[in-house]
Amino acid sequence: MKTGLITEQCLVVALLAATLILAVVVPDAPAQAVSNNGIFIGILLVLAILFLTELYLQPKTAQAVTDIFLLLSGLLLLWEVIFGKLTLLDPFLFPGPAKVFAVFGADWEIMAKGVGNSLFILTSGYLIAIVIAIPAGLYIGWRKRLFAVAYPVAKAVSPIPPTVYLPYAIVLLPTFSASSIFLIFIGSFWPIFVGAVYGVFSIDQRLINSARTLGLSEHQMVRRILLPGAMPSIFSGAMISLIMSFITITVAEMIAATSGLGWYIEYHHQFANYDKVIAGMILIALVVIVIMFLFDRIQEHCLRWQHAQ
Repeated sequence: MKTGLITEQCLVVALLAATLILAVVVPDAPAQAVSNNGIFIGILLVLAILFLTELYLQPKTAQAVTDIFLLLSGLLLLWEVIFGKLTLLDPFLFPGPAKVFAVFGADWEIMAKGVGNSLFILTSGYLIAIVIAIPAGLYIGWRKRLFAVAYPVAKAVSPIPPTVYLPYAIVLLPTFSASSIFLIFIGSFWPIFVGAVYGVFSIDQRLINSARTLGLSEHQMVRRILLPGAMPSIFSGAMISLIMSFITITVAEMIAATSGLGWYIEYHHQFANYDKVIAGMILIALVVIVIMFLFDRIQEHCLRWQHAQ
């Protein structure tokens, strides 16, 4: 098992080295050539350093890290050979990696502004949904009479895509940012709300009865019993909400924005700048990876008591 893992790790290094040698020594096809492929070369070096660093710092996750980098390094090599060197497909629609990564050097200011705008909208709508949905879900899950009224409404309204409200949001709200925050809020609210409600239902009734016997007030019941007990279900809903938020903000920016990640892709698609379209897609993927990583760390911290059992 250990010998096989070492072989895979050597293969990762070999794939990255082969891609690096091709990028430095072998010129790209004329249709894919750029004046400077330094960014692509730098990315390959960073990936190699990151891979070796992860293996040294996190030996327990060596297999998972190796698998991820094996896939990534293989894709980069194929991308470089098939599109960058051989141009087996239309170079206009399928630019090589050097051409795509060069976009980050040319458009980094626009991209940075777009990331900032998108994250501001996403974070604002998402946090508002959390602040409203969790207390509402806990209280309605606790009060069966309210649940009997709210559940049919939630069942009917929650499946509606938030982008359906976009035309009226743009007309009624003063700015595109306000409209997008509203859409993010609508899309994020229902999964978190439903997660909180069903989290209350999942709590052992004996625990609730014991809390009542001890004379806990309603506020103490919510804070000490309902919220901790419903937390796993709330995080499940929050994960779904976060995914919905990414989809919603990207679609909204493609339709009616003048900045943002979705706008960047749609704008350059209109002018058939497919190297910039792919660069925008890569940037969105990187932003999603970072945010999901942070979300997982927060979830692990808040639910650390599960691992202690």
